[in-house]
Amino acid sequence: FFYLMGSQASLGTSWHFEFKHLLLTRVRILQMSYTGFLGGNDQYGRWVPEQEIYAKALAGGATVDFSQALFVHPSYVIYAKAMWGGVTVIVPPGVKVEQDGQAILGGFGGNGGLWSSAPEHHPETASNAPVTIKVEGTALMGAVSVAVNHKAAPAKLLSQAEVDEELKKDAPPSTTHQDMIDQAHAKVDQAVKAALAARGINQQ
Repeated sequence: FFYLMGSQASLGTSWHFEFKHLLLTRVRILQMSYTGFLGGNDQYGRWVPEQEIYAKALAGGATVDFSQALFVHPSYVIYAKAMWGGVTVIVPPGVKVEQDGQAILGGFGGNGGLWSSAPEHHPETASNAPVTIKVEGTALMGAVSVAVNHKAAPAKLLSQAEVDEELKKDAPPSTTHQDMIDQAHAKVDQAVKAALAARGINQQ
C-alpha cells in the first residue's frame, strides 16, 4: 500500500514537473510568434531571439528583423506561413540563411510559381558565418522572402554575460526601414548605369 502511494506521489511529482516545463516552453514560443492578420505584426530593433520563431501572414504581413538582434545560439529556425500575405526576414551580414519551403501560386525564397519546393542557400549570405538561420514553411498565394541589411553591423555570437551587458545599455533606434530603402535605390541606380553603359551611353 505504501509502495503504491509512493509510486503515485512520484508519478504526480513527475507529471507536475513535465506540465510546468511544457507550459514554460509554450510561453517562450508564444513570445516569439508573429502573426499578421489583415495588417502587420513586426519585430524590429534590439532583441534576443529564441531558437524557434513562428511567423505567419494571413492577408497581412509579418517582418522579423535581425539587424540588431543579440545572438546567443549558433543556429535558429523560423517556421513561416504566408497566405495572401507576406513574411519577410531581414538579416545582417555574417548570417547564413538556409531556405527550405514550399510555394503554391506564390514564392518562397528564390523559388515560386504554380508549385515549387527546393532547399537553397540564400546567395547574399555568408556560407561560413557564425550564425545560421533556417527558414521553413509554406507560401500559399503569398510570399516568404529573405533580405540582407548590408548597412547593419555584422552578426556576432555572444555569451549570455555579453548579452546581459548589452541589455543594460540604451537600445539604439532601428534604421532598418531607411536602410532597405537606400539599398533598393542603390540597386536601381546600378541597374540603370549598367543598362546605359551596355548601350554605350556615357553619363556625366
